[in-house]
Parts: sequence; C-alpha cells; structure tokens
Amino acid sequence: MRFMKKWLLLLLNFPLIAIYSQQWELKKDNGDIQVYTRELDSTKFNEYKAVLIAETTIEKVLAVLTNGDSLNRWTYKTPESKQLEKISDNEFIFWMRNDFPWPLNDRDNISRIKLKKVGNKVYQIDIEAEDSLVYQQEQNVIRMKLFKGYWRVQELNENSVLIIQQMYGDPNGVLPAWIVNSILVSFPYHSFENLKEILEN
Repeated sequence: MRFMKKWLLLLLNFPLIAIYSQQWELKKDNGDIQVYTRELDSTKFNEYKAVLIAETTIEKVLAVLTNGDSLNRWTYKTPESKQLEKISDNEFIFWMRNDFPWPLNDRDNISRIKLKKVGNKVYQIDIEAEDSLVYQQEQNVIRMKLFKGYWRVQELNENSVLIIQQMYGDPNGVLPAWIVNSILVSFPYHSFENLKEILEN
C-alpha cells in the first residue's frame, strides 16, 4: 500500500516537480507525508509544499479545511483560530494565532479563503492576506501581513484523496530568516500528521 501511494504520488506530481526541478528540495518523507521547500528570488524566506494522500472522502477534507473555528485542532502550534466572517458558502475570513518559541513573539494572521472547483473532482482553496483592521491585534503578538498560498484537493477514488498545500509567508518583525526557514518543515509536517489523523478517524 505504501509503495502504491508513493508511485501514485510521483505520477500525479511529476509535472509540478519537473517545472521546479532545480528549486524544490524534498526535506522530509515518511511515506505518507512529504514536505518540500524552495528558495525564492524575491525574498530571504523560503516557500514550502506539503503533500499527503489520506484515506478519506473529498467532502470531509473540504469540510475540515474550511472550518475556521477548528483549524487550531490540527494546525501545529496554533492555540487559537476562528472564523470571522462567512462571505458565502465558498468564501470566508479566518483568524489564527501561531505559537512561536520563546523569546520570539507569537504571530497572528487574517486570511481570505476562497474555495473553487478547478477540475473533475479537483478543488483549490486559495489563501491570501486580508485587511488586518478587520480584527484587533493582541498585545505582544505580531501580525503577519504578507503571505499567500493554496490547498489543492483531488479525489483519487471514493476512499482516497490527494492533498497538497503550498505556502509562502513573511513573519514580519525582526526575525532572522534562518530561524523561519529552520521551522518551515516541522510546522507543516506536524500539521499534516494531525490532519491525517482527523481525516482518517
């Protein structure tokens, strides 16, 4: 089963990986979850891509990813999250707070989430920064204002779903790039571990 998943994953992601073959670097692979990073020309902070094949339904995946009030249940080092606004059935405003290790200040962010169908049994959830004035900033918490990414969700069969998240973010404030880049693998990896457990149970 694990071999089949890895072979299927390679086939599904070959066009994407081939395009960035000189940039994406596989940083962690446990068979079920892969995390890649790459450097960007325009910034000192790296971008990541995390990949998972989960034994679940596409309906459950979309329901979990678009539930802003429970993102903190599975997103690593995220003690709080909430849905600030439901614009439509496919568009939302979310707030999240991320726990950074001492002595660094925690970060929070406000994001606009847009769900759209992009193919046969393929959905994309776009993530981009929203006006930070929508929700008051907490004391001693630094707000991230520059980030962008997406979720790509594809049904492989009635019991298997491919999930990809690709994200770039500037943590704002005085923070060395090497610190941010050093945690760029562990954060999405542990989040995907938690997500997998929720989706498969």
